[in-house]
Amino acid sequence: MKLDEIFTFENLYSAYKNCRMSKQHKGEVIRFESNLAVNLNNLNKELTTKNYKLGNYKKFYIYEPKERLIEALPFKDRVVVRCFCDICLKPKIERKLIYDNCACRSGKGTPFAIDRLHKFLKKEYLKESNNEVYFLKCDIRKYFPSINHEILIELLEEIDFSNDEMWIIKKLIKDQPDNASIGLPLGNQSSQWFALLYLNKIDHYIKEQLGIKCYVRYMDDMILVHRDKKYLSECKNKIKKLCNDLLDLELNEKTQIGMVKNGIDFLGYRHILSSSGKIIIKLRYSSKKRLKKHLKTVSKLYNKGIVDDEYVYQRKNSFYNHIKGTNESTKLKIDTFPFKKAKKL
Repeated sequence: MKLDEIFTFENLYSAYKNCRMSKQHKGEVIRFESNLAVNLNNLNKELTTKNYKLGNYKKFYIYEPKERLIEALPFKDRVVVRCFCDICLKPKIERKLIYDNCACRSGKGTPFAIDRLHKFLKKEYLKESNNEVYFLKCDIRKYFPSINHEILIELLEEIDFSNDEMWIIKKLIKDQPDNASIGLPLGNQSSQWFALLYLNKIDHYIKEQLGIKCYVRYMDDMILVHRDKKYLSECKNKIKKLCNDLLDLELNEKTQIGMVKNGIDFLGYRHILSSSGKIIIKLRYSSKKRLKKHLKTVSKLYNKGIVDDEYVYQRKNSFYNHIKGTNESTKLKIDTFPFKKAKKL
């Protein structure tokens, strides 16, 4: 597609509406929409004439579930990125991905990844009706900060992107904070899609060359399930070599082989295959501790009158959905947590 086909006023307006969701009260959003038509037309003109430049990234840290540096673009640039991802990047990359690549994709996500893992565990159990099943869990060391720009561009050039599309792709990759030649900023929607693609050849190698059908990936967390521990050890060495040679990536110290009956830590939960074939789901200790901390924080904010009933309702539902189906659902009494009547300010 050409730039004037991607960045039409209508497409930019649709991207703007998606970007403003839950952020309509923020200053930069209010300023942008105070002169909305002019701002969208200016973006259209800058992009179609290739005079567009990314704004400066805003840096800040988040500390849950662990410390991460977030680098976020100004609102107008997020509109551009959302437009490009929705119209071009997402549909073309999506076609190249395996079915069990689960992060950030419509109709998938965390619940889908967990369901796929459980299906694979049950499949291996039914082969011999016992739980002598092994797993290989691979994790990439500092995944987003380690993505090599030149390698990523080569991978993207293998897809049928036009010259105009590659122009905006290279801008999103190379116009990074501090002019770094490696790493993608956490906070960009485009970074998520680039990261999904970057390990795609590893995904196909595992499924098609190594013959591991019971395989699921959530961003850089990879789980392989098999009955032969020795074969999984061979797979680990081959994956490690291919990641290093092909993508300039390293597996980190969390990479391990273990027995499924002892539990697999995956996406905040511990998944255990019992001797009867039943899958037991437990919250990891760190997840449980974090959840209790969040509950206490929300309770304090509510009791001080800082947040309202609707906010508490939304947070309680979010917490409940997180523990639903685990053995903690009856232990963490979310419904009876001490939320007192908010005092008027």
